[in-house]
Amino acid sequence: MHSDGDGGKMEVLVRVVEKADQLRLKTIDKLVELFTPRQAAEFLIAAAHLQFGVRALGATYDRRL
Repeated sequence: MHSDGDGGKMEVLVRVVEKADQLRLKTIDKLVELFTPRQAAEFLIAAAHLQFGVRALGATYDRRL
């Protein structure tokens, strides 16, 4: 939740994050088009491993707070 005094900063932040997500997906789409099917599969697997690792690191950090 946000207070009325934040000047809409939360809404702006949400839009920025949404646009960043759209850009990431568009970039991944374009990269995968350039790869062979095997390269695309390896790239997507590596990206998933990275995502899981970052989430696990964040969860570990959150537990320490």
